[in-house]
Amino acid sequence: MKKLFVLPALALGLLVGTQNVLANETSTSNMIVKVEQDKYIDLAVENLPQEVLDAIVRDFKGATISAAAATKDASEFKLELSKEDGESVEVYYDADGNLIKKGDE
Repeated sequence: MKKLFVLPALALGLLVGTQNVLANETSTSNMIVKVEQDKYIDLAVENLPQEVLDAIVRDFKGATISAAAATKDASEFKLELSKEDGESVEVYYDADGNLIKKGDE
């Protein structure tokens, strides 16, 4: 008779325990995405430092800046460039106009 009570209790315990683990995994992955999205804040192109604008002209002749974003402390800038051939590229610069990386690297 005791076995009849132990089996349902065990099944219920496994069910509840599994749901808790799945909920924690989902919450953690959403939090990581949120942090990554908050790293950069949208910025108007005319608010970019002159050093960054000069670097774009120097490094990507003929390209136009279609979107810009900056870190909260304005130490790094993420730029979406449209090249003359219609290709789009994402680049990262520091505040002094040094290329940090190209998006496809």
